Amino acid sequence: MTALVAVVAAALMMVGCGNMQPSNTGANAASKLSPHRAADGTPIVDAANCLDTTTLAAGLESGPICSVAAFTSGAGSTVNGDVSAKAAVTIGASGTVKGNITANDATTLGANARVSGSINANAAFTSGDSANIGGNVNVGAAYSGGANSIVTGNVNAAGAVTLGANSKILGSVHSGTGVITYGLGATVGSTN
Repeated sequence: MTALVAVVAAALMMVGCGNMQPSNTGANAASKLSPHRAADGTPIVDAANCLDTTTLAAGLESGPICSVAAFTSGAGSTVNGDVSAKAAVTIGASGTVKGNITANDATTLGANARVSGSINANAAFTSGDSANIGGNVNVGAAYSGGANSIVTGNVNAAGAVTLGANSKILGSVHSGTGVITYGLGATVGSTN
């Protein structure tokens, strides 16, 4: 198995993916790769403890990401851990993040994307159809959820909130502008 990992890593470096690393496993991997957190729980971007990259190609898998720029994952890719970026975060269609997303700019999820944790973005948030977020969404601008999307936690947006047809926010919704637009069949747990 180790020889196979070495061959794959060498092949990736030959095609320009030198920053790619195979996913780590084992008891120490999670503690070694997870981003550090401030006292309030906010992830601190620390390139020494996770992969600093701007792109994860379609269909590939990585450990936690802490980009010192923007971060984009291709369709069907998986991040096993948190994603922290100094700029925007884009998760491709059917992409998965098994953790939280923290972006100093906008966050965009493609259709059928999955995030198991919460999303914190200093700018707008947009999700494609049937995206699924397992935690809260806190954004510094507008929130726009695609049709059939689900947020299991709360949504707190500094701007307007727009819900696509049949989308669901199971928790509460807050719009800093007081504007919440519901698509046909969209539901929320409560508004405040």
